[in-house]
Amino acid sequence: MADGDLPITGETRPECAAFDAWTTGFLAEHKIPGAALAIGREGKVVYARGFGYADRDAKTPVAPDNLFRIASVSKPITGVAIMKLVEEERLKLEDKVLDFLPNEPFFDNDGKADGGKFDERWKQITVVECLSHTGGWDRSKSYDPMFQAIRMAKSMQIDLPILPEHIIRYQLGQPLDFDPLTRYAYSNFGYSILGRVIEKITGQSYEQYVRDAVFKPLGIERARIGGSLESQRAEGEVRYYDVHNGKGVATVGPGAGKDEVPISYGVWRQETLDAHGGWIASAIDLVKFGAAFDFVDGGRKTRGALLKAATARLMFSPQTTITKPGDGGSAGVYYGLGWNLRNEDDVLVARHGGALACTAASLMHFPDGINLAVLTNLGQSPDGKFLGGSMVDPLTKLIRETKTWPTV
Repeated sequence: MADGDLPITGETRPECAAFDAWTTGFLAEHKIPGAALAIGREGKVVYARGFGYADRDAKTPVAPDNLFRIASVSKPITGVAIMKLVEEERLKLEDKVLDFLPNEPFFDNDGKADGGKFDERWKQITVVECLSHTGGWDRSKSYDPMFQAIRMAKSMQIDLPILPEHIIRYQLGQPLDFDPLTRYAYSNFGYSILGRVIEKITGQSYEQYVRDAVFKPLGIERARIGGSLESQRAEGEVRYYDVHNGKGVATVGPGAGKDEVPISYGVWRQETLDAHGGWIASAIDLVKFGAAFDFVDGGRKTRGALLKAATARLMFSPQTTITKPGDGGSAGVYYGLGWNLRNEDDVLVARHGGALACTAASLMHFPDGINLAVLTNLGQSPDGKFLGGSMVDPLTKLIRETKTWPTV
């Protein structure tokens, strides 16, 4: 236990005392019940601690290996799965995604998509455009299709829950927001499509393929697609909270479409988020995953042997400049194939964050063999701002300032 009321679990590492201090302060500042932080160096986990409460009411401390929803940190996982298929020559980055989507149930007998007229630009969208968020969907211009379950169910006159194939069917009847490949716009939907591409090629469910082909070789056994309801919590999974204890209309479960439920449990279907935001994992799992793409042996190999060095370099290469509303592009900030990339001192650092009302997550992959993952069971600060972005700079600063690391 730490001084005061906040429990801290995991072994004390004096060399990492600054990370202890930052995390306890971050939880206190933003009133976060619990968090886990893990750091890997040269392929070994050198720091893993739990802070605060996995279950606030039961006063159960977070353990270093507790499972959390990781939200959009799922995207680099999907990116790696796609790149494995590319490396095995089962898929090409320039392949059209529409070729992997069956005609049924997406089109009716007259060849019309549900919801309206089919946008011919769909035929241009490729795998690499979905990976790099340049496929033509812009949630700031229209909406995020992954969180429109009630609207879609009414439009298509089907019962809840809404599954990924229903969302694709609906979206095939909606216009794109821009011409594919002409600009960047973050798209959860594009990654959901990639999950269906994986299923079509492998004949497995998205989850099973990733567990077999990506996680199993790394010794990651507990990561899985999370459940939506509190009753579906996995063994070792934390409880989730939102800053205002809000409620919304259920989209899963017996009261779907009519009952109000806590935001964290049933307002969206976690399983439907699969390839873009559905995974649960521990901070330790994510550090092991990130370390698999460290370059070793003079840069000729990757540590985890999941991908060849050339494939990993392609994954970490800028595909598009990340832009923000009103600017012409954020200098030195890019998106690769499943990773955010930022130019820092002429070195590209790869990261990905994740944000839900109940979760903040960040995975950081530094080119010098350091990987860091931090997960919380609340996603927004008291003022409603999502927490993920506020983790990146202070933790990066601590990584840069730490000169001596644990050897265990």
